[in-house]
Amino acid sequence: MTHASLKKYQQVNKTTAQEASPYKLVAMLFQKLLDNIAIAKGAIVQQDYAKKGEELSNAISIIGVLEASLDFEQGGEISLNLASLYQYCSEQLLEASNNNDIEKLNEVAQILIPIKSGWDNIPVENQEQVSF
Repeated sequence: MTHASLKKYQQVNKTTAQEASPYKLVAMLFQKLLDNIAIAKGAIVQQDYAKKGEELSNAISIIGVLEASLDFEQGGEISLNLASLYQYCSEQLLEASNNNDIEKLNEVAQILIPIKSGWDNIPVENQEQVSF
């Protein structure tokens, strides 16, 4: 991808995020999070530790955003459970980064995939009720 193409891609993604509903933003965050983990796994295999670190740092940041967006007042026990899972995932990502542990990355992905799937399956009529 050329430098100009990369800039255009980044601008389109930035515009898309700015125009997205809160529901869509969370869906985009989950997808990017899983993408970061997959890229980090490939980077470990290729022994590209700088790339691994960058991807896992981004993944941990996204988990922080997801955790910060939880509404404990409305979400109650579900929000508390998600916060615990997010904290656990962040810890495991950090450990995976320190030890180049692909199995830990797989574990985190296996925790996040059902959460993302549940989010993606929220009925359209309920998606507009998502707020932060």
